[in-house]
Amino acid sequence: MNRFHVISVFAASMYFPESAGRAAVAGLFLGVLAVVAQTDRKTMTIPDQLVLAALGVSLLSILFFPELGLTDRIIGLCSASLPLLVITLCIPGAFGGGDIKLMAACGVFLGWRHSLLALGIAIFLGAAYGARMLAAGKAQRKSRIAFGPFLCMGMAITVLWGEQVLVLLF
Repeated sequence: MNRFHVISVFAASMYFPESAGRAAVAGLFLGVLAVVAQTDRKTMTIPDQLVLAALGVSLLSILFFPELGLTDRIIGLCSASLPLLVITLCIPGAFGGGDIKLMAACGVFLGWRHSLLALGIAIFLGAAYGARMLAAGKAQRKSRIAFGPFLCMGMAITVLWGEQVLVLLF
């Protein structure tokens, strides 16, 4: 267990105090995201085993977060992953297959609204990082970056503060 897992469990228990089960599932989800982010940052890949772990936690969340209906979860599976897939088909290499599969698996946990919000946050954070790297001369326009960490940050922010962000935006 590393510091990211400890932070994940702590954050989940603070934001889901009404139920130990909800906190445990949210903490597990955040922990998987932390491992995905670390792995993608180091290797520029998201292994299928981690995508399956995210999907497993997402399916488990159906029991602990029943207020998010199956329809929202099924749409969540597609709402952010399909646009990533279409962009990648139009611009080869724009996103990796792991990014697309991760977004689909996590869309089941998040539902469609939070899935799209997480993607929007990830794009914003990734663009800010890329602009900073370009300005510092540490990257070129065609440089590749791991997008998984930004997806994971967007999803973590959405899990913890998604409703508040949506209220602010809309």
